[in-house]
Amino acid sequence: MNILAIHNRYRIPGGEDSVFENETGLLRAHGENVICYSKDNKDMEPRDLISDAVFSDKTYRGVRNLIRANEIDIVHVHNERFLISPSVFKAALDENVPVVRTLHNFRMLCINAMLYRDNRVCRECLKDKGTRKLPALIHGCYRNDRLLTLLNLRINSNAERHHYYDRVKFIALTEFNRDIFVGAGFNPDNIYVKPNFTYGFTRDEKAGETQRRDFLYLGRLDPAKGIEDILREWQKLPKEFAINVAGEGEEEYSEKLRAEFSSDNIRFLGNLPGEKAMKMLKGSKAMIFASRWYEGFPMTLIESFASGTPVIATDAGNGGSIVKGIYDSAEALLTDISALPDRIKTFDDDKKRGLYNYDKEKLTPYTPEDNYKQLMEIYDKCIRSW
Repeated sequence: MNILAIHNRYRIPGGEDSVFENETGLLRAHGENVICYSKDNKDMEPRDLISDAVFSDKTYRGVRNLIRANEIDIVHVHNERFLISPSVFKAALDENVPVVRTLHNFRMLCINAMLYRDNRVCRECLKDKGTRKLPALIHGCYRNDRLLTLLNLRINSNAERHHYYDRVKFIALTEFNRDIFVGAGFNPDNIYVKPNFTYGFTRDEKAGETQRRDFLYLGRLDPAKGIEDILREWQKLPKEFAINVAGEGEEEYSEKLRAEFSSDNIRFLGNLPGEKAMKMLKGSKAMIFASRWYEGFPMTLIESFASGTPVIATDAGNGGSIVKGIYDSAEALLTDISALPDRIKTFDDDKKRGLYNYDKEKLTPYTPEDNYKQLMEIYDKCIRSW
């Protein structure tokens, strides 16, 4: 199959960039012909926000040329903001080629992409079968800047006004996300569900089991991730219970956390390269997850389970939904982060009685091989329904 994969990289590399690389690599490993069209927002000039972000003539011409030259069967868009722009959808439509877009976040519904504002989940812009725009503008939801928020609203409005998305199919990463988009008016028949995948499955599930010690937070240091909530509760634990914090965030915030919480049993490790992070994960008793926002698709959960490492998570958003699905029960979830100290104290006994057991078959959809099959089935459905 000839696939045109499209992705606009962010200024600060993130999970979507990794998913794009992993997915295109997976397709190529199975013999698919993948042509990539990508741009990087690090190369963006201020004038580009005005000239190209709403509609890029350069993208429109370039994508149409690639489709013709490579006899593209399907166009798969991961992210189009800002340099690529929604013009990519018009280019595919004008060439009459099926196009599918992965919904890595909520930006088509929420200008800051997170459904999160003022340290809480926010659905103020969501309404039954549609979205509002005024609340986002009032609050300056994109980087606390009303001008940039207005520009993002123009991008959405222009694409909607010209019906660029009318025939586009979408990939939601979870059923939880799909329900949110359907509730906001997306056609349920146009949204498929396929999670991300990881290569991090351990072959020997018992390897290193006796060496597991301490607990782990793995992720960006950001208030939305609930890191402060975790560390405040951890301060209530005896010194014998230690947590390693692997990750970084904005410099000022990271320094604030270190100053307030560093102790004998709260250790900040900074960013760890992929292999070291996975080694740390495989050597930990459990990973702690308490994100305050819905999350798009928290890969650390799947990486943890794939490593044979239990997850202790709060029952909220995609985190709670994914963990509940793998454990096939809500019993292992925390109803509130305040329950964390007691759960840590009883962890060894809870593990022995099977609280953190799960059927390894539940992880099948997150394996590379199964994920390839899911993606090809979606492509086939998109082509046949076009």
